[in-house]
Amino acid sequence: SGGERLKGDLVLWAVGVRGNPLPGLPADARGRVPTDPCLRLVGYPEVYVVGDLNGLGFPQLAPVALQQGRWAARNLLRALRGQDPLPFRYRDRGQLAVIGRNRAVAELWGLGVAGLPAWLLWAFVHLRELVGFRNRLLVFLDWAYTYLFREPGVRILPD
Repeated sequence: SGGERLKGDLVLWAVGVRGNPLPGLPADARGRVPTDPCLRLVGYPEVYVVGDLNGLGFPQLAPVALQQGRWAARNLLRALRGQDPLPFRYRDRGQLAVIGRNRAVAELWGLGVAGLPAWLLWAFVHLRELVGFRNRLLVFLDWAYTYLFREPGVRILPD
């Protein structure tokens, strides 16, 4: 916001569900920018756009963003090897949603699951997606504290 410039060999930019408009860069009503099937910004083949800002029309969900991020990384490696990028292929692995204590709903491979089994599955999937054992352990311990004592283990306190 202060106009400062940061130098780097690789820039990864993570933002929310609506992008900041950039002069000269077209965007739709949701702020999504046009991308080619390989997840590259149209007109800027060295820039990859994944997640909520990608203009290919995929749902704005974490599983889509995770798959796109991994795909973009593969395409970057292909570029380093002098190979052409591959078009993104999304695999819908299902849906998970927590709806209460010990309650969740899930749809996986066309099968519906509800209740405690879906809630445990949700927790397992989310822990698995975290990077590193330490992060998984800390989140698990926070969840266990919250579950046992019915109050959040992590609190953000104002200054």
